[in-house]
Amino acid sequence: MIHLTRNYSNDIGMSFGLDKCVYRNICNEYGLEVLRSEWKTPPKVAEKNRAKILWDFPIHTGKLVMANQPDILLMDKQQKKAVVIDVVIPSDNSIRKKEQEKLGKYQGLKEELEKMWGVEVTVVPEVIGALGAVTHKQGEWIQQIQGQYFSVSQRTERDPTLKVILRTPETSHVT
Repeated sequence: MIHLTRNYSNDIGMSFGLDKCVYRNICNEYGLEVLRSEWKTPPKVAEKNRAKILWDFPIHTGKLVMANQPDILLMDKQQKKAVVIDVVIPSDNSIRKKEQEKLGKYQGLKEELEKMWGVEVTVVPEVIGALGAVTHKQGEWIQQIQGQYFSVSQRTERDPTLKVILRTPETSHVT
C-alpha cells in the first residue's frame, strides 16, 4: 500500500484541493469572498480591511530569494503578522522529512518579509500524508492559521487516495 500511495501522491503532483480547503477557510475567517466551486482556482490576491491573501503569487523582495512563491501567504493587517503556508501531500512515512524541507525552503522569504514589512512571519508547512498522517507539530502549525480546517484537510486528502487504492487491480480485494 505504501508503494501505491507514494506513486499516487508524488507522481500526480496535486494537492487534491487541500490548498483550496485551507484558502477557503482562511477567507471565511476574515470575511473575504469564498469560492463557490472547489474546482475553481482562487484569485491571486484577495483583500479586505483586516487581511490580504496571496494565492500562488511570486513575492518580490529586496534580496534574491529562491523560494518566493508559497501556496498561500496570509497577511493579517490588524495583528501585524504574516503566515507563509505551503501544502504538500507525501507518503505517510515521509511527513517529517517534508515538514523540515518546507521550513528550510521558506526561511529566506520569512527573513526578507520581516525586514520589508516589519511584521512577524511564521512558516506553516501544511503536511498531511496520503493516508491522513500528520506530525506531532501539526497542532502548533494549525494554531498559526485562522479558520477551522484540520479534520476537513485530513479528510480532503484521504478520500481521493482511498479511491485510487480501492480501484487499483492489486488491491481489488480491499473494500
